[in-house]
Amino acid sequence: MSTGPPPSPNGQAGAPPAGPAGSDGGPPPGVSGVPGMNEVPPGWLLPERRKVAIMVCVMLALFLAALDQTIWSVAAPKAVGDLGGLDLFAWPATSYLLGSTVIVPIIGKLSDAHGRKPYLLAGIVIFLISSALCGASGTMWELIGFRLLQGFGAAFIMANAFTTMGDYFAPAERGRWAGIIGGTFALASIIGPLAGGVLTDELSWRWVFYINIPVGGLGLIAITMIMPRQQAQHPNRQPTDWLGAGLLIVAGTPLLLAFSMGGNQFGWLDSPIVACLIIAVVAAFAWWKTARRKGDDGIMPLPMFQNKIYLFCTVVMFLIGIAMMGAMFNLPFFLQGAQGISATNSGLVTLPMSIGVVPASIITGQILARTGRYKPLAIIGGAGATFALFMLSQLNVDSDLNLARLYMFVMGASMGTLMPLYSLLMQNSLPFRLLGAGTATNQFFRQMGAAMGISLFGAMIVSGFSSQLTKAFPVGVDQLKERPEILLNPDALQGFRQQLEQQSPGSSDAIIQTAREALAVPVTDVFLYGAIVMAIVLAIAVVLPRVRFQTQEEMMANARAMAGANRSPGTPGPPRPEVAPGLSTASSRAAPSGLPTEAAGSPRVAGREPPPAGATGDNGGSPARQLNESVPLIASWARQRPKRIETLD
Repeated sequence: MSTGPPPSPNGQAGAPPAGPAGSDGGPPPGVSGVPGMNEVPPGWLLPERRKVAIMVCVMLALFLAALDQTIWSVAAPKAVGDLGGLDLFAWPATSYLLGSTVIVPIIGKLSDAHGRKPYLLAGIVIFLISSALCGASGTMWELIGFRLLQGFGAAFIMANAFTTMGDYFAPAERGRWAGIIGGTFALASIIGPLAGGVLTDELSWRWVFYINIPVGGLGLIAITMIMPRQQAQHPNRQPTDWLGAGLLIVAGTPLLLAFSMGGNQFGWLDSPIVACLIIAVVAAFAWWKTARRKGDDGIMPLPMFQNKIYLFCTVVMFLIGIAMMGAMFNLPFFLQGAQGISATNSGLVTLPMSIGVVPASIITGQILARTGRYKPLAIIGGAGATFALFMLSQLNVDSDLNLARLYMFVMGASMGTLMPLYSLLMQNSLPFRLLGAGTATNQFFRQMGAAMGISLFGAMIVSGFSSQLTKAFPVGVDQLKERPEILLNPDALQGFRQQLEQQSPGSSDAIIQTAREALAVPVTDVFLYGAIVMAIVLAIAVVLPRVRFQTQEEMMANARAMAGANRSPGTPGPPRPEVAPGLSTASSRAAPSGLPTEAAGSPRVAGREPPPAGATGDNGGSPARQLNESVPLIASWARQRPKRIETLD
C-alpha cells in the first residue's frame, strides 16, 4: 500500500499526487479555481459580533480619511485669506492626493507580511498628529507639508480598511460589507462640504482638521481593544523589496505632479512637466525590471495581473477614476460658468449624485451577498453611467437644471453599483497572501486614473474655451481670454460687465452670454469623452467571466478535500500550533459545523502521538479541538496555487 509522498524538511507534506486533484493539478472537482477562493484565514472564525464591531471601527477611520478629501474644498478660501499665498491655493489638496496615493501599494504589501492592525493603528496616529499640525499651521508652506503627512496617514488607513473585510469574511459574505464601505465613501462626500461650511463659518477653518482628533481618537482606542493581532496567513518569507518600493515612489510622485500641474500651472510641453514625465517613465521601467525578478514577493506583484479577473477589475477602476473624477470634477464649471448659477445652487445640483451612491452601494452589496450574481449588475451599472454622461453632454446654457439633477442621480446610482462590485470581485480573485498588495494596487490605479482624468479633462476645457472664444471674438475681450475664471467669480464678472458697458453700452449681456456658450462647448465635450470611457467599462462587463463566490463552510470542506488528496492514509501531517493565530477558545465556538476530527492521517496533536496508519479516531471532540485540528489542513490547501479559473459560462 502506498504511503504517499514523504514530508518535506519543514514538516509539510510533499507535492500532491496526480489524480484526486484533477488532471491539471488544480483543485478537486467542484472547487472554484479562482486563486484565493478556498483559503480560510483564522479571522473568519471569530464570533460574528466581534467581526461586525471590527468593521464598524475600521469604517470610522475610513470615513475620516475620505472626509478630508472633500471637507477642505469649502475651507480653502478662508484658509488662504488667513495664511496668504493665493498662488499656492491648489497645493494643499495636491499634496494630500500625493501622500495618499504613492505609498498605498507599499503599505498593502507590508500588511500582507505583518498583519493589518499595526499599519492601521500607525495610519490613524499619523493622521491625527498631522491633523493637529494642519490646524496649527502658520503659513501655506507649513499647511502643504502637514497635508502631505496627513495623506500618508490616509494611505495607511485606506490600504488596510478594505482589505480588512477579506480578513474576516468569506467571498460570499463580503458583498454586504463592500456595499456599506461604498456607502461610507458616499456619506463622506455628502457630509464633507456641509461640515466644512458649518465649521468654517461658526468656528474657524482650522476646525476642519481639529474635528478629526476626538473622532479618530475614539476609533484608535476601539481598534486597539477589539481588533485581534494576527499575522498574515501567508507571511512574506523573502526580505521586503525596498528597491521596488523606492522605484515605485520615484515613478508615482513625478507622474502625479505632472498630472496635477500640467495644463494648470505649466503647459504640457514646459520643461518641469517634461522632466517629471521622463523621470516617471525611467523609474517605472526600472521598477518593472525589478518586479519581474521578485514575482509574488515584489511590492506590486506582477503575477496578480496574469489573473484575468483581477486585470479586468484594475483596468475598470482606472477607467472609472478617469471618467467619474475627470467629468464630475469639472461639472461646476458648466453650472457656475456656463449657466451662471451660484456655488450653493451648483452644490445642490451635484448633491443627487452622492445621494444616489448610498442606497445603490448598500443594495448592490445585499444582492451580491444573497445571489452572488455580479455580471448583470456590472452591465446595468456600466450602461447607466454611460447613459448619464452622454445625456450630460447634451446640456446647454438654457437646459433645465432638473435634468442635470436627474442625470447626476443616475450617475451616482451607477457608480454606487460599480465601485463596490468591482472592488469585491477584485478582492475575491486574489489568494489571501496577496490580499493587501492586490487591494492597495487596485486603489493606486484608481487614484492615478482620477488624477489623470482631472488634469486631462481640465486641460481640454481650458484649451477648448480659448478656441471657442477666439472664434466668437477674433478681437477684443482680451481680459476674458487671459482670465476665463472671471465667469466663475460673481464680483469679477460684475467688474468685467461694467468695463464692457463703458466701452460699448448695451453690449455686455450679449458678450457674456456668448462667452458662457463658448465655455459650455468644451465642458459638455468632456462629458462625452467620459461616456466613451464608461462605454469601455460596459464592454468589459459584457465579457467578464462569471465565478461563484464560496461560503465559509464550502471553503472549509474544500480545504479538507484538498488536504486529503495531498496525503495518503496513514501519513502524518505537519505539526499544528497549540492555538490558531489570533483565535481564542471563545472564538472557535463560532466555527461552522463539519470541521474535521482526528482520523487516519490526521495531523499531530500537541501532547499526543498520532494514530497508527490505518487506525480510525473518534468523531467527537470540542469545537476548539476541531478548529485547531483543521488549521494544518487549511494551510495545506492554501499552499496550492490553482492553475485555472473555473467559470460558470
